[in-house]
Amino acid sequence: MKTLIAFHSRSGYTRRVAETLAGDCNAVVDEICALRERTGVVGYLCCALEARGGRAPAIMPARRDPREHELVIVGTPIWAWSLSSPVRSYLREHGGELQRVAFFCTMGGAGAENAFSEMRDLCGKAPVATLALTDRQIDARSHEPALVAFVKALA
Repeated sequence: MKTLIAFHSRSGYTRRVAETLAGDCNAVVDEICALRERTGVVGYLCCALEARGGRAPAIMPARRDPREHELVIVGTPIWAWSLSSPVRSYLREHGGELQRVAFFCTMGGAGAENAFSEMRDLCGKAPVATLALTDRQIDARSHEPALVAFVKALA
């Protein structure tokens, strides 16, 4: 099955999960990049405001056409208990084109259900699987059983 992992990562947690999943699923990756940098404290505050406000900032064009993949796994960090704004932009642009979807998120503590609900709405379809991981799980490497279960659910 031709699989794409489209993700955004500000701090690196979502990238780490995306890269692991790419190896486990024999998938290609496409990082969703905002046109404007979001670094430091000011960047963090902008991220939170955009996420909570439902904003969709300008993003770089996708390097890979998601329509060419049977499954697109979309990964997002949780910002202020919400979907990250660059992923919102990506799904507004491409969500209706996706054949099958799966979602994963990384977070400090909470917000996965809100993000998954919005992602489902933007795609117009239910995901075949979801995966929510905390940064603490990723740091402790205790997330591996959840990753295995997620990959198995994709088949």
